[in-house]
Amino acid sequence: MTKISVSSCMCGFSHTIVGRVEGDRIIIKIETPCEKFRELTCLEFPLQELPENQSDITLELERQTDCSLECTRECALDCTRECLIPNAVFNICSIEKELAEIPILESEEYTISELQ
Repeated sequence: MTKISVSSCMCGFSHTIVGRVEGDRIIIKIETPCEKFRELTCLEFPLQELPENQSDITLELERQTDCSLECTRECALDCTRECLIPNAVFNICSIEKELAEIPILESEEYTISELQ
């Protein structure tokens, strides 16, 4: 599981994006007060067919939500173009794909005192 928390100076919001591999898919959950992403409960991406860049991720987010991610703020800022959420989703997909390719080793538990 990969968890990324970001705070944006563009929109002023803090976002938490969590991703994990389940079978042959990457499951992404986004926690944010942003109206564009607030309704997303779960996104899924095929592990072997991940979008290649942030623009492709944005298009896929629009497709899965059936909603445009164009900026809705009545100002000169284009918060969507500089939004950190698609970039964080892309990074989580990349990390999770690499982790999925690592052979699973036998799990061991350690306490902090054992590692010192």
